[in-house]
Amino acid sequence: MAEIKTFLLRREAPEILKKGVLLSLLLCLFTLLAVPEYKIKIRTMQERKIETLDLPPELTVPQKEKAEVPRPTIPVEAEEDEDVPEDVTIQETILDAETAAVLPTEPPPQLPEFGKFVAYDTKPEFIRYATPDYPEMAKKAGIEGTVLAQLLVGADGKVYDVRVMSGPDIFHEQVKAAALSSLFSPAKQRDKPVAVWVAVPYRFSLRDAR
Repeated sequence: MAEIKTFLLRREAPEILKKGVLLSLLLCLFTLLAVPEYKIKIRTMQERKIETLDLPPELTVPQKEKAEVPRPTIPVEAEEDEDVPEDVTIQETILDAETAAVLPTEPPPQLPEFGKFVAYDTKPEFIRYATPDYPEMAKKAGIEGTVLAQLLVGADGKVYDVRVMSGPDIFHEQVKAAALSSLFSPAKQRDKPVAVWVAVPYRFSLRDAR
């Protein structure tokens, strides 16, 4: 019985193989027909024209008209024989706030930033040296020391800024107050006054304390 089954399988094997190959071909054909065809499109570069626009004319900023400052009247000397009324008073020459706002003012002095070196031929010298006060707390605590400060001396000899670089903190406020009260002969560059930063040491000693 087993020999008969084996014989039948060997006989039908070619037919089964043929059917499998045929079925595979049909599937491949169906796949080709079902899938749409893709086409590659190549885009070409197109030239575009750039339109030029005319710029608007420059705008002029209107300047604020200066108000006319009324001039004070000049008193006229009366003749000896001319009668002067007793109720005549001299006109006041005090300017109001609106008039004073339009008066020309001096430009602010050009001051260098902190740390910026300005060359000069003549160094500034003290005209008025203000001695800093010795704090009472420092006296009681027996604190002494030296405070090094950088002073911004303007072209007019005034001190405009003070930067403390080193020294006990208890003396800093006194040094700043004294430095701002001092006055210098300004530094000069080619005989022209210039604003410069200068280093000034302030020594605090209990022997010299007042």
